[in-house]
Amino acid sequence: MKSLLGLLVFTLSLTSSPAQKKETEYVTFAKTELVGSVAAGSRVTAKLHFKVEKGFHTQSNKPSEEYFIPTVLKLENVAGIKVGEIKYPDGKKEKVDGLDKPLSVYEEKFEIEVPVAISSRAQLPATLNGTLTYQACKGARCFAPKKLKVALELKVE
Repeated sequence: MKSLLGLLVFTLSLTSSPAQKKETEYVTFAKTELVGSVAAGSRVTAKLHFKVEKGFHTQSNKPSEEYFIPTVLKLENVAGIKVGEIKYPDGKKEKVDGLDKPLSVYEEKFEIEVPVAISSRAQLPATLNGTLTYQACKGARCFAPKKLKVALELKVE
């Protein structure tokens, strides 16, 4: 009977364990803002807006140390649509206890600009699927790198 009671208590502790909680997404994809008109033969700039969970930061695209994991957006190719050089915001300098030099980070929210050239042969509407790779940190404590799926939708208006 004691072993059955012990097993029941152990099982209950597992089901209420924080490890069972849904994994936190430290960064979320908020919205896409398109500058320019989406049409065959046009060029637009997509501004992808991201939010960082309160109290956390990610390393910028150009981290202060080469061994830090940068925030990077990659988009898949779609026939007739060419992505230009992605423009990342400058990182905010943040001094963290225990580190000699300030970090270059994104906090609260950040925006990545993606220039897009749409050929006259492109099939519209189109969706460019991609991934934002980042490493979230809280102060000097960093978590495992994560990948956030994004979708850049190009619709004729």
